[in-house]
Amino acid sequence: MADWKVERTGELELQLSGALKFSDITEIRKTVDQLLGEMSGEVSCDFSGVSRVDSSALSLWLCALRRAEVLGLTLKPVNVPSDMQSIAGLVGLEQCFS
Repeated sequence: MADWKVERTGELELQLSGALKFSDITEIRKTVDQLLGEMSGEVSCDFSGVSRVDSSALSLWLCALRRAEVLGLTLKPVNVPSDMQSIAGLVGLEQCFS
């Protein structure tokens, strides 16, 4: 059983919850890509339910930004975990959450 979930909680909102970790990130990314493909405009990605991250969570976000750009979407991060922001800062990508 997966210890993560990605769901569409509104017309223009994705909710991520659970652990965003390396072992599951490929499946999580597929789910995010699929849901983004069904949306348009400015999409909020709410991370408030995320309990744990590793560096692959940052990779997930960067891939989601790239996918959104291809689809003509704008992604707005909401409630980004401090650990995820710290990882971004360590590699000089803190601006990816602004």
